[in-house]
Amino acid sequence: MINAKKKGNAGENQFANWLRDNNVCKANRNSSSGANIVKSDVTNDLGMNFEVKTVKKLNLMEAWKQSSRDAEMSHTIPTVVIHFDGMPKDAWLVVMNNFDWADLVKGKNQLASKTSAKAEQVSNDYIKKSLRIKIKALLGEIDKL
Repeated sequence: MINAKKKGNAGENQFANWLRDNNVCKANRNSSSGANIVKSDVTNDLGMNFEVKTVKKLNLMEAWKQSSRDAEMSHTIPTVVIHFDGMPKDAWLVVMNNFDWADLVKGKNQLASKTSAKAEQVSNDYIKKSLRIKIKALLGEIDKL
């Protein structure tokens, strides 16, 4: 039996591969999804926060809350992607807010482009701030020499 973390990582990789293989978007498993500003399990250029679940059973409301909370931090669209045990390997259920879904269906997903740009800016700002802190610490160490 595979442990839950390995199963989750494998599911995230499979969904990222599915997105790329079907020409949906550029996508990769986010190996540090919990550790940085971009919380999505799968990085993408759609402006979506993918919370990927590969499970036998799921508390959908808890998964939705997690995706919504993470999406709010990164200014992306919350999206829960589910692969239940027993489903065909390339089959996924996608859960999203009805307003975001309607925009996608109508071809009005302007939010995705706006949120993608905003998420990139937030990520860049985070990197700049981290570098400034590290440079300041290094300069402090140099002054001690």
